[in-house]
Amino acid sequence: MINLLKKDLIACFKADIKTISKLIIGLIIFSFILFPIAVIMIPLFISYIFILRSFYLDELNKCDYFFNSLPIEKEDIVYSKYLLATIVIIISFIFTFLYSKFMNRMWGFNNFTIESTLSILSIILFLISILFPIIFKYGYRKSYVLINLIIGVMITVSMFISMSVSVESTTETISILKDNSLIIRTGISMFLYLISMYVSNKIYTKKEIAS
Repeated sequence: MINLLKKDLIACFKADIKTISKLIIGLIIFSFILFPIAVIMIPLFISYIFILRSFYLDELNKCDYFFNSLPIEKEDIVYSKYLLATIVIIISFIFTFLYSKFMNRMWGFNNFTIESTLSILSIILFLISILFPIIFKYGYRKSYVLINLIIGVMITVSMFISMSVSVESTTETISILKDNSLIIRTGISMFLYLISMYVSNKIYTKKEIAS
């Protein structure tokens, strides 16, 4: 599984013009147009690019057929994807933290808080929990339209959440200890993440792949 994870990490973060262009354009938009909701959108944006890129590259290179000819357990392939997603999420939050410091100096605006972090974490985990079983079942290309439709809905929801968090943070100090719903929502999303891994494993181990 470690070798599979290394393969995904190298493939996902290997620089190419298309990926770099997406990142630069995205960061420009977040820095000058959508900066009030940047802390919500950037982790989602980075996760979207690099996590789904791993599935795209696997299908492009027909990795399923290659893995099928090797003594590799299908469950290891599933676990490596979820571990990759976890690593990318952590990296996205580290980057967003550093980016928020830059935005604070540039615009005097910083809403990277524990509340916003937990909000977007719950959204990303919930999103992955839905998308991964679909991708493992139908493949990335066949489920491409459905995946982006779900992501579009979640982006809209995350924007409203970000706006509400920003408004509340300007009117009063929110105590995370008092906002039990946020903690509960994050806990539920983590639980769904684990359930999703189990479901994806069941789906993929039963999936017939031509040799």
